Amino acid sequence: MTSNNNWRLARFAFVYFNSQASIFLIPELVSTSSYQGIAGIVFGSLLGFIILFYVVYVGKLQPASSWVTFGNRIMGKGIHGAFVVMLLAWTVYYASYDIQSFVLFFGTNYLKGTPPWFIQLIISLVILYVVRLGARTLVYMSDGLFLLIFATTLLITYFYAENASVQMLPAFFHYFDLPTFFSNTMATFSVVSEWVVFLFLAPEFTFGKGTFAKLAVASVGNSLVLLSGWMFTLLNFSPHYAKQIQYPFLEIIRGKIDDGLLENSAPFMIGVWTASMLIHCSFLIYTGTKCMSYFTKGKGEGIIVPSLTLVSAGIAFYYAYHLSVYQKHYFSFITVLVWIFIELIPLYYGIVAMLRIRSKKWWSEQT
Repeated sequence: MTSNNNWRLARFAFVYFNSQASIFLIPELVSTSSYQGIAGIVFGSLLGFIILFYVVYVGKLQPASSWVTFGNRIMGKGIHGAFVVMLLAWTVYYASYDIQSFVLFFGTNYLKGTPPWFIQLIISLVILYVVRLGARTLVYMSDGLFLLIFATTLLITYFYAENASVQMLPAFFHYFDLPTFFSNTMATFSVVSEWVVFLFLAPEFTFGKGTFAKLAVASVGNSLVLLSGWMFTLLNFSPHYAKQIQYPFLEIIRGKIDDGLLENSAPFMIGVWTASMLIHCSFLIYTGTKCMSYFTKGKGEGIIVPSLTLVSAGIAFYYAYHLSVYQKHYFSFITVLVWIFIELIPLYYGIVAMLRIRSKKWWSEQT
């Protein structure tokens, strides 16, 4: 892989992770951590580098093939099939969270009174179209979005910092509670470690020299966005009030609109975030499609894509009318553990591959 393509993947990674970390993880950390989010964010992000290392390592074993294609040579057909099924279920279920997040965000802020099913229908049709474009198009789409997201992130950070109560800063370093630290670390780790889906970028994109370093830069960038967003949310709204805010960055934008600023640019900033969410959700469905195609021997993708999208939309439809169940599942620590188990799949394969590579006979058979 060329250096240029490595950076392209890094930009895609930044866009892919940004929507989840900046919009949904910050409120969760604020509500559970109070002043103690720094340690959890830092350690959770550092753990994410372990997963990234093994994703790149496994991806390099067969650069011209997707993990779903050659993984059975590492784990065996039965175990590999089980992991593919679990990853398929995870991507479809995770995509339903994304769709429901769209419903909640737009239904409570911009499309009040609109039936949830209508918002889900529009989002599902867009996802269906984007997935059909393929992984290469998704990655290239993120190139333009990266610049827009980077610019809007800097702008929002500036507005955050403008009214921050810096006298609260010492509180960030004078309080520590081990259970809170553990839960925050796991929550951060589960969100910033979705690298397993990047194994499905092959053969359109392959991992090579410099891939890990470039993707690590994207990971660090997202961690800094997450850390600054969490910190400035507390410095702007105080721990007590911040816990009651569902979308902190939206409150900042609204405040600037009330001050006569951002009146015309606010919809643009929301549109940029929406596009990044669509890429996140679409790539999950794309990954699920490749998992399903493993069992159909590459046949029937024209039916698989709408079928998986329909299942995700169906789960989201249920959650739209059972919000208490959605909140319980979304913020459950069990959900965090399930996410981590799935995201550790590259670690499992990487360790087994390292052990098997010691056998020259096995390695010659794979190459």
